[in-house]
Amino acid sequence: MRLYEGLFLIDNVPANSDWDGVVKSIHDILAKNGAEVLKTEKWGEKKLAYKIKSHKRGTYLLIHFNAENTSITQMKRDFQLSDFLIRSLILRDTIIEELSAAGIEEGFTEKEAEKEHKTEEVLSTEKREPVLAVGEV
Repeated sequence: MRLYEGLFLIDNVPANSDWDGVVKSIHDILAKNGAEVLKTEKWGEKKLAYKIKSHKRGTYLLIHFNAENTSITQMKRDFQLSDFLIRSLILRDTIIEELSAAGIEEGFTEKEAEKEHKTEEVLSTEKREPVLAVGEV
């Protein structure tokens, strides 16, 4: 079995009215095709950059799961036939990355955090001259 991640764009009407039912039906499709769900994460409702199937907004759901590579084709077909899914994307993954809650809340991207860390290193390595008090030479 291999590790995969699936990103699902869900229609807002069923997502807002019966979120647990929508997640359960996605999990059922995965289980029907022999997948083992490891982690489910709701990314929330977002405005789309352009209309997709006449939808302006959608709710994102990220699921990490283990599955056989032979079952992915049937899984994708089942997701395409689903009434509440606008789009789905399934990718092979190597690890499940944990994002720090603090970084997400503050709105830092990885590049911004790295840039801030480098700036702190430069400041700490610069030579600083001692400050003389008034009257000292």
